[in-house]
Amino acid sequence: MRGKILTGFLALIALGLLALNVQVSNAHKWGNWHWDKSTINMWVYGSKQTESKAAIKDWDDHTDLKLPLKSSHTDVSVFGANAGNTGWAGLASIKEYEFDWWDKWCWCRIKHAHAQFNTYYNYSSASVQGVQCQEVGHTFGLDHSATNGCMAKGYYSPNSNYTNSHNWSDINSMY
Repeated sequence: MRGKILTGFLALIALGLLALNVQVSNAHKWGNWHWDKSTINMWVYGSKQTESKAAIKDWDDHTDLKLPLKSSHTDVSVFGANAGNTGWAGLASIKEYEFDWWDKWCWCRIKHAHAQFNTYYNYSSASVQGVQCQEVGHTFGLDHSATNGCMAKGYYSPNSNYTNSHNWSDINSMY
């Protein structure tokens, strides 16, 4: 009898650890949002283009994604514009999406997204790059994370202006 109780207890612990592991493996995804490709064309326009291009290059240099810059409207639009006194420095938004029939069975496959920096606020060039790094990361399907990379900026670490190895592994495991 004692052996059955111990076995049952150990089985519950194992199931609990497995459930926790599944939750952790999905912890840094922005819902189910994702692309169905690893080459995502980027269009940079508006103000703060230098910082926006540097943020894209950071992701491009350190992940399996290919992020070619294009000269017109494409997969992801990255830009700086004055949105006024909104309280947010950056905003990522999914503009077009479609049903994912093969992987997730949801309306979560990204077709077009925006990463915007709000130029109303007077941020340093490095901080603008960090905000754009985070917003671009959102357009790939990443959520905020307490890992000190740019996905932590403003939430867990105010000075995280670049990607880091945890951000890279999150992206590489998705794509």
